[in-house]
Amino acid sequence: MADFSATDVAFTGFRIVRERPMAAAVWAGLQLVTSLILGAIIVATAGPQLMALQAAAFSPADPTAAFAMLRQLMPMYGVLLVFALIFYPILYAAMARAVLRPAEDRFGYLRVGADELRQLGLMLLILVLGFIFYVFSVLILAFAIVIAHFAGGLASALIGAIAIVAFLVGWVFILTRLSLASPLTFATRRVDLFGSWALTKRRFWPIFGAYLLALTLAVVVYLLGYAVILGIVAAVGGGAGMAHPDLSSMSAFVSPPRLIQTILGAMLMALIWPVFLTPPAAIYRSLAPPPPE
Repeated sequence: MADFSATDVAFTGFRIVRERPMAAAVWAGLQLVTSLILGAIIVATAGPQLMALQAAAFSPADPTAAFAMLRQLMPMYGVLLVFALIFYPILYAAMARAVLRPAEDRFGYLRVGADELRQLGLMLLILVLGFIFYVFSVLILAFAIVIAHFAGGLASALIGAIAIVAFLVGWVFILTRLSLASPLTFATRRVDLFGSWALTKRRFWPIFGAYLLALTLAVVVYLLGYAVILGIVAAVGGGAGMAHPDLSSMSAFVSPPRLIQTILGAMLMALIWPVFLTPPAAIYRSLAPPPPE
């Protein structure tokens, strides 16, 4: 038995934005500030290298030179990793707070505290276990490919296809079963990854259906919103090239058309975030008792 409506779950983010527009405004501001800061860091540390790598992607290039260029980008990737480990625990906690503690809407549900640290711990645990599962899956997939190679002919293609499908299905199944870990950790105030496995028992298909509907809505909103943004930017002189940012210099990055696109993009993401990230908390709210106050 589902114990929740997939449609209601999928529309949770839209309801939050409608009921708490000031929270959405704060999220848009957060996205705008982080976009500008990250953009400035990328331009300052690796802008010319990224532009050269982008140009090389469309023309024959020396693999050695490409790898050398990638090595030059490692400091930038390090900065982005640190940013992700700070930003996403705050964001996930905010989305859970918006659903599970809706009255705590100060600062758009954004905080920096124990809830966010627990989300960080959960994220690190997922990364470690995900890496282990990934390595195990790749080994199994490689073994299946070797068997398929020796089988030859139609059997080779069939074994390879089955192995790839099993690999993808396994990832989707595990991610769905563990998807309530973030709201569960938030609600119980302790890092709990595998408690989600018990909550989602015999509920895979309803939960997966809710996520699929929410993802579809998020993609549709993003595509429509991005098309409108590109149209507006083109109307103010941005041109079609604004789909690919110019990171060669700060002046190019913060040009008026690019700045308009960044502002409108931040407003769009303030809608995408809750649509995509609040369904797990809405499902948890339906399946578990209210969190302790």
